[in-house]
Amino acid sequence: MRVNGVVQRLDAGYAWVDVSVAQGCGRCHEPGGCGGVNLARPLAPISRSVRVVNDIEASPGETVGVVIDDRVPLQAALCAYGWPVLGVIAGAVAGAAVASEGRGDLLAAGGALVGGLVAAIWGRKRSRGLQQDLPMRLVRGAEEGAGVCGQ
Repeated sequence: MRVNGVVQRLDAGYAWVDVSVAQGCGRCHEPGGCGGVNLARPLAPISRSVRVVNDIEASPGETVGVVIDDRVPLQAALCAYGWPVLGVIAGAVAGAAVASEGRGDLLAAGGALVGGLVAAIWGRKRSRGLQQDLPMRLVRGAEEGAGVCGQ
């Protein structure tokens, strides 16, 4: 995915690029699109600064493209949704398995809660590690229709 941005400042081989959160992928606003931009809009600012290795020697004020590896959204969805759902299911199964007669529902619900929380915390910690080294790179110039997946 590629989004357009403007270099704000340089810092020890890195460029701080102000990118628009509202760009998203090319199908965000279409039927069947991800709609991720619509979810983020009330929770996030209009733009966000990201730190990217400045291997193209961009200068402040220059319009650049930030290309993000296509696997990043899938990894984010797995950390945010996949692991907690699996934790809920595993916790419910474990709770029901150890329950005595007549207490299966209560222990399954408790196990689901505990399993979901543990998996959500684990996914959150894992996602912080992913944020440190996002596979992003700079390219020169703005591109019409930026935000298209697979660019």
